[in-house]
Amino acid sequence: MGERARIGFIGLGVMGSRMAATLARAGHSLVVHDVDPVKAGALAAAGAAACASPREVAQKSEIVFSSLPLPATVRSVYLGPDGVLEGVRSGMVLVDISTVDPETSRAVSAAATARGVEYLDAPVSGGYREAETGALVIIVGGDRAAFDRVRDVLAVLGPSIHYAGPSGAGSVVKLVNNVMSMGNVLVAAEAFVLGVKAGMEPARLLEILRGSAGRSFHFERRFPNILARNFAPGFTVDLARKDLGLAVDMARSHDVPVPATSLLHQLYNACAAMGEGSSDFGAIIKVFEAWARMEVKGT
Repeated sequence: MGERARIGFIGLGVMGSRMAATLARAGHSLVVHDVDPVKAGALAAAGAAACASPREVAQKSEIVFSSLPLPATVRSVYLGPDGVLEGVRSGMVLVDISTVDPETSRAVSAAATARGVEYLDAPVSGGYREAETGALVIIVGGDRAAFDRVRDVLAVLGPSIHYAGPSGAGSVVKLVNNVMSMGNVLVAAEAFVLGVKAGMEPARLLEILRGSAGRSFHFERRFPNILARNFAPGFTVDLARKDLGLAVDMARSHDVPVPATSLLHQLYNACAAMGEGSSDFGAIIKVFEAWARMEVKGT
């Protein structure tokens, strides 16, 4: 599917709205849908055509993208009575960017195949900044020929595109990646609180650790904001605990013990219980601050 395809985009949240806008800037025409008509209206003002349902999006598109919050939402959007599969035509490719369990991806893929269309699970790594600039990492599971057909369109969203394997493989890799990402931040938060409570000045500790072996991508990105007490969401605590829960469920289905991942899940649950569910997942530091009866703050 070549240049300037007519693309449907369903789900216009923090990530979806920015990915859709990036596709539009590349010259693709868009038809869009979101449960919040205000979000669809914002893209319509930029030239996209707003649709009343996922079915209508599929009817008016060559390729359908979706960026949705939960597995149940993905199933409803694709398999529901007014869903995408009710409006597809044979030969279309459907690309779900959501982070869901591999079973959901495989179930929707099987239903799509029965309609003569291909469904790719294509979750992304990166935040809203990368979505805005077309710098996402894209991990794709599904039919290889379908992947090849939409690769040029995916390249608009990011230069790093990985074909992971058959249906569900993209979802597996994304969940593994997110376990590592959430774990990196949580361990860094625990260690950082320890360092500050033991007498280090927070800004100096950050400066040293940013050049040390213990640093990580998310440490570099989130800890300057933590010291500034800026927890505006890039990726929320609620999404972190959702993804960790999916990883725990995936492990259970494969009889793989994951004690560390289970603990991560519960600690992010605790953070949400403190009222931080809509905060950036760097707010996990507040759990350790509460236990240590102190606050990490830059000067």
